[in-house]
Amino acid sequence: MKVIKATEINKPAALRILYAAPGMGKTSTLQYMPGRKLIIDLDGTSSVLSNKPDIDIVTLDDPYNPRESLPKLLKEIKDKHLDEYDSIALDNISELENAVLTEYGKKGNNNGVPGIQNYQQLQFFELDMIRYMKNWNKNIVITAWEQTDDFATESGQTFTRAYPQIRKPILSNVMGLALQVGRLQVSAKTGKRGIILTPSNAVFAKNQLDQREFCLQEDLFKEGDDNVSAEILPDEPS
Repeated sequence: MKVIKATEINKPAALRILYAAPGMGKTSTLQYMPGRKLIIDLDGTSSVLSNKPDIDIVTLDDPYNPRESLPKLLKEIKDKHLDEYDSIALDNISELENAVLTEYGKKGNNNGVPGIQNYQQLQFFELDMIRYMKNWNKNIVITAWEQTDDFATESGQTFTRAYPQIRKPILSNVMGLALQVGRLQVSAKTGKRGIILTPSNAVFAKNQLDQREFCLQEDLFKEGDDNVSAEILPDEPS
């Protein structure tokens, strides 16, 4: 039995989930990742990073066959290019889900509609992909669109709850694999983009990297208990 003392545990590279409504600035946040960056563009929004330094962008060679082309790309990154980058982003997993389900539907026998078993296959595909990337020991960011629902507490209070657009059966599992889950929004008070890092009844979030409850967009990757942005966020949830 190999025993590791808690005092000897090295700080792991961070896996982050960043989510927001379309157009809020998820992709532009990726420019602030540390070091040399590789963006896996799945939703065609990487043009917002034009002329930014230290960023390379790759796309799937066959976007209509993501179940084969994404694992092939990830393996090529791991085997040939992993040492070239400090940070890697998958942008975004919500579009990946849509693309995979579309592929299943086109190749199935249900008039383009994916079958029940395809949703389960998608979920295992996603989790395998995330675990594979997490083991690279790099700064990994996975972006997602935001979705909402109405949530009632035991006391009868009702909240509009925001969370990443990831299949609900695996949402908790995905968030459990990440060290940080942040919701990006624009402050109605200041107009600045900020990220909520602490959970509430209205927001799915998580922060196991430091003590910050929220931060400015450009400060997300500046870890540290003393790095709290007091001028922004959170707006009161509706």
